[in-house]
Order: sequence, then structure tokens, then C-alpha cells
Amino acid sequence: MPTPADQRRATAEALQRSRQGTSEASRRAAGEAMVARRTGRNEVDDINALVSQPRQRRSLPAVDPRGSVPAQRGRGNYAAPQSTGGGIAAPLTERLRAGGKADRAYYPDGVTFYSNDYMLAVQIQPLHTLTMIDADGAEVPFVFGVPGDV
Repeated sequence: MPTPADQRRATAEALQRSRQGTSEASRRAAGEAMVARRTGRNEVDDINALVSQPRQRRSLPAVDPRGSVPAQRGRGNYAAPQSTGGGIAAPLTERLRAGGKADRAYYPDGVTFYSNDYMLAVQIQPLHTLTMIDADGAEVPFVFGVPGDV
């Protein structure tokens, strides 16, 4: 039967053998990692994995024309604008008819407005059209809706 000293010696030798294999493998791995780091092999592999090859350009397939009229370039007649700009030129002035009266048109029927308690009533004849003249001399009609028909 082995003595306790022999048992301790055998255990120490077994631990040393197990550590020696692991440390040798780790030393080899560390050496390979240093070589790879110095040469940049890992970075090149990583970049090549990220970069995809450019796609090949292919032309689109030809589409047969549909319908009775083939495609053609558009044509049109150009008409120059009538004025220098769009919109109404300020200031607006009210046009007067012969005799100095304003050019206004009213709705034929009057409109009656009542107060909330129907104690007061006001009847008016609402304005339908008011014609003004802008700074360029063009007529600008204003057409109003009937009040209360909102």
C-alpha cells in the first residue's frame, strides 16, 4: 500500500502533467494570435466578409407597345402669357357706372335677421356682386353668397 507521501507525490505529478498540456496549447494559441495580429490576416478576412461583389448590370427587357397608337414625342403650341404675372394687381378701386353710381348687384329678395328672443328683426338686401378694377385695368368681380345660407 502506498504511503501518504507517495500519494501526494503522484497527485502533484498528475497536476503538473495536466497543467503542462494546457499551458503548451495556450502558448501555441497565443503565438498564432500574435502572428495573425502582426500580419493583419484577421482584418483582411473580416473586410472581405463584409464587402459584397458589385452586382452585374443587366438591361431591362423590352416591353411591346400596347394599344393602337405607338409611343411618340409630345407636341403642343406655346401660348405666351397675357400679362406679366398672375393674380390681381393692387390697388383695387371700385368701378363706377355712368352717373357716379357704384357697379354693384344685389340679391332680389331681402334677408331678415332676428335676435335670439325675436324682439328685434333687421331686414337687409345682401350684396351679390361687386366689380372692382385692378392697377392693370382688368375687371375683378367679387361674388358673394346669401347670408344665412352657410
